[in-house]
Amino acid sequence: MSSALQQVSRFFGEWRILVGTALAGMCLAILFSLAFIPLQYGSTERLLITLPDATGLDPYTAMKSTERIAGNLTELIYTSNFFHNALAQAKGFDPSVFSGDEYSQRSEWQKTIEVSVAPGTGILTLTAYHRLPDQANALADAVGRELALEAPNFFGYSVRVQVIDAPLNTRWYARPNILMNGGLGLVAGFCVALLWLLVRWPRRIA
Repeated sequence: MSSALQQVSRFFGEWRILVGTALAGMCLAILFSLAFIPLQYGSTERLLITLPDATGLDPYTAMKSTERIAGNLTELIYTSNFFHNALAQAKGFDPSVFSGDEYSQRSEWQKTIEVSVAPGTGILTLTAYHRLPDQANALADAVGRELALEAPNFFGYSVRVQVIDAPLNTRWYARPNILMNGGLGLVAGFCVALLWLLVRWPRRIA
């Protein structure tokens, strides 16, 4: 029993390898993020989807309907027609960032706009990313206004989209997420070092 405890103690005595590899993984992840992911600010806006004329529907059914419509609107945002309409009314936004052919534009658009729906609600949160905060703000505002304009055309005039939180810029770069990427690198480095020790340890005690 004491021999087993000694082996465990010796194994975890290799803390320098674990810590050093974990820190190296964190540094590599951060450097990789800064080298290959462009620095971008984010501007986040929140919208509420409601059905003012939902007569005959109980509150639960009405809420599930608005949640489903909000989910459908997230797909509408990524269509090429919505993309061109939103850019057309984006005041002060420079559309030259979306260059190249249609394939490139669609890919860039999907990376630029991030949309999510709060479960059990009709609240839609959208975030626009750009290397300049004012450009991200202008784009988020244009997407919100285009949603309010297009929603009745696709889902009927009983659907209303209201801005409940105007676009708000991040104080620092939103992309890349240095803290998250660094944390993932730290965990990955630790796991690699742990696996390496487990593989070579039987040879050391043989």
